[in-house]
Amino acid sequence: QVIGQKEVKEKLRHAFNEGRIAHAIMFLGPEGNGALPLALAFAQYVSCPNRTAEDSCGACPTCRKISTYQFADMHFTFPFFNRSDGGSDKKTICDDYMKEWREQIAANPYVGLDEWRDRLTKENKQLHISVYEAGKIIQNLTLKSYEGGHKFQFIWMAEFLKPDTANKLLKIIEEPPSNTIFLLVANSAENILQTILSRVQTIHIPRMEDEDIINALIAENVESAKAAEISHFAHGDWNKALRLSKAENPDEYYSQQFQTWMRMCFKKDMPWLLKWADEMHQLQREEQKHFLTYALDQIRQNLVLNYTGDAIVRMNHQEKDFSVKFSKFINDLNAEDLMDEITAAFNDISRNAYTKLVLADLSIKLHYLLVRSA
Repeated sequence: QVIGQKEVKEKLRHAFNEGRIAHAIMFLGPEGNGALPLALAFAQYVSCPNRTAEDSCGACPTCRKISTYQFADMHFTFPFFNRSDGGSDKKTICDDYMKEWREQIAANPYVGLDEWRDRLTKENKQLHISVYEAGKIIQNLTLKSYEGGHKFQFIWMAEFLKPDTANKLLKIIEEPPSNTIFLLVANSAENILQTILSRVQTIHIPRMEDEDIINALIAENVESAKAAEISHFAHGDWNKALRLSKAENPDEYYSQQFQTWMRMCFKKDMPWLLKWADEMHQLQREEQKHFLTYALDQIRQNLVLNYTGDAIVRMNHQEKDFSVKFSKFINDLNAEDLMDEITAAFNDISRNAYTKLVLADLSIKLHYLLVRSA
């Protein structure tokens, strides 16, 4: 049921059949690519008593428990925020959010961090994995297996394992109890402590192929032409593909806004830019970040178009029509700085900065970069 990723699936099957299962595996890849669903499916494959050479049976009691996240030997750790219970001494751990977590992965196992944060709170609270959660992990894994087989410790968004939490887990990750497998999921190796990376087998999960996204969207009753258009914008992110499938005009969802924004930045139309920043401020943080990701990609595509022509650019007709003229303003003197400024704004918004101020400041900076001549 995991979309695409044929090579990764084969690698996991081969490792199991050869008896080479690592005690700790890191599923590493960009958001929306299926790292968590792959980890869940692998745990089911390892545990299924009726597995075939290709997959778990999906029908036995073990498979049904795992697929509904009720398997007693599956333990989940994920980022959360501390609850204040009127002065209670009880420390917040993942068990306090397990109901919400099971509902989330049942609804969408491809969940991204922003989607999960929005499910927990609409406030700008910082998520973390606490040292108390590390203690709970150790406690869970020292107990005897309930089901009599493997025990699995999932750690979703392993980037949130900060030094105090990670240090408490290093020994048990390196030398786990018998028949215990750590399955870690992360988006970026740069944000993971080296002490953790050195103790796990890393499996790199690539972005999904366009064809796989198209087929999966068609299976969701999306018309083939619209599915092809969505896959172009999704760039291997299934979450983005699903969201765009619910929009009437996915080809216009970002492109028209980006094109108007670039025109106004070039003209330095401050009243419009301030109004635009205010309108963007009203959107959910996830939407703001996805727009900036699209803008970053368009800068790259226009740079390619300017210097190599349209043979290898990834644009639809609407984007190409705009870029015929716009690409001339993306050149060797400003392209890198443009991408750096957009990336910096993306990171600021990810850290809960005040969006209106970030985007207004970004628009002014882009004006001065766009008017540079090659």
